Amino acid sequence: MVSPAAIRVKAEDLFNFCVEILGRIGVKEEYAKIVAENLVLADLRGRESHGIARLPSYVERVVRGLIDPSGPIEVVMDYGAVALIDAHNNFGQVAAMKATLLAIEKAKKFGVAAIGVRNANHFGMAAHFVLKIVEEKLIGVALSNAPPAIAPWGGKKAMFGTNPICIGFPVEGGSPIVLDMAISEVARGKIRLAALKGEKIPEGWAFDEEGNPTTDPKAALKGTLAPIGGAKGYGLALVVDLLCGLVTGSKYLQDVKALDDFSAPSGTGFFIGAINVSLFTPYHEYKEKISKYIETVKNCPKRSGVKEIFLPGEMAKREMDSRSKHGIPLDEEVVLAIKRLAERFGIKPPF
Repeated sequence: MVSPAAIRVKAEDLFNFCVEILGRIGVKEEYAKIVAENLVLADLRGRESHGIARLPSYVERVVRGLIDPSGPIEVVMDYGAVALIDAHNNFGQVAAMKATLLAIEKAKKFGVAAIGVRNANHFGMAAHFVLKIVEEKLIGVALSNAPPAIAPWGGKKAMFGTNPICIGFPVEGGSPIVLDMAISEVARGKIRLAALKGEKIPEGWAFDEEGNPTTDPKAALKGTLAPIGGAKGYGLALVVDLLCGLVTGSKYLQDVKALDDFSAPSGTGFFIGAINVSLFTPYHEYKEKISKYIETVKNCPKRSGVKEIFLPGEMAKREMDSRSKHGIPLDEEVVLAIKRLAERFGIKPPF
């Protein structure tokens, strides 16, 4: 819900501000633009927890030497449809974009692509990379592990991250179907944002350190998040951590560090995949079938009070269209954080 007091900022102005700030701390322009695009796109799609609010944390980690913006994005293994990238502690967004472009290239050549990334950092909104793949008429997949937030089913100590899963399907002439979700009842970033705003969180989102339900975001950040679907969500968190962390040779379980943990680099690992749908069914047939599929789903008889049935990613696309036209709303706390960054580096804020 957008606050009535929110300041609206043009996406272009916010993007340029991000690029300039990152440039002041030694991030080369090419990389700064990738990170800025990721943050602004998240805000445009209504994912404020992964938007410009993250910029101060990124800046602090670079300044403290916990993100290395000059780390080489190195392809350490390349074998047919499979590749492994070592980010050497560079920005997660930069490594993920390298993996995305490589996945697109390989899927067009081999039909499928599986790219692992190790020794990276938080890669922001997963849909950023899946949307790039979908634009090429491919099915896209993006998974990442994350710092501990979810306890094993029955436990009270956080061991698994919220570990996002994102899968996207191309749709000609319409909004692509993009499922982008954390494996918790809510993304941890939303709880951080609530803590920043001094707001309570809904019941069922998280537990405190003793495993008791809590509506206090600060207590939730010290405790654990509730997995989606109970034990099923715990299982999903575990397998994503295995694939993105253990299998790629990156960090996993409690060794992955949070953005606000300045004890060591994050060590995040992730997985980017692409599938060439035209090798399974002629693309012209796929276009017709998915169009009818969408029509059938949206025409499902509705429950009382429901005006429209939405497909995954459809509401985010509409929000993006609206915010592209009217500006991105920034709450007071985010505005203050941006002002502090601007003052710190002697840059004019974007509002």
